[in-house]
Amino acid sequence: MLNAASLVLIRGYQTYLSPRKGYGCAYRLAHGGTGCSGYVKHRIAETGVIRAMPSIFQRFDACKRAALSLEMTAQADQNQPKKRKSRWYNYCDPCSACGYCGASGQQSNGCDLTPDCACAPDCCSF
Repeated sequence: MLNAASLVLIRGYQTYLSPRKGYGCAYRLAHGGTGCSGYVKHRIAETGVIRAMPSIFQRFDACKRAALSLEMTAQADQNQPKKRKSRWYNYCDPCSACGYCGASGQQSNGCDLTPDCACAPDCCSF
């Protein structure tokens, strides 16, 4: 009776709550495979609630360690300086016959800043 009730509750959690909480199981994200609720459901179905408790608690502990590890990794990534994305107007147009840089108004990589420079009709191969 306890096993069946536990499995129904886990199935309800997986169906209604888990998709709406906005994040996934840390253990699954870090190690792959099934999430904690799937693991617990499998263990209860296989051995029963009482016998599954030690392995369930071990899994929850491993999930907690995985969450801390993922959090530390995310904080380390936030502390890294952001790479600035290159803008298209900072470089010469490879298709341009004269190398006009566009709207940046700066000479970069040997570009000619003549605004009336036009692309030669046969210079683009793509």
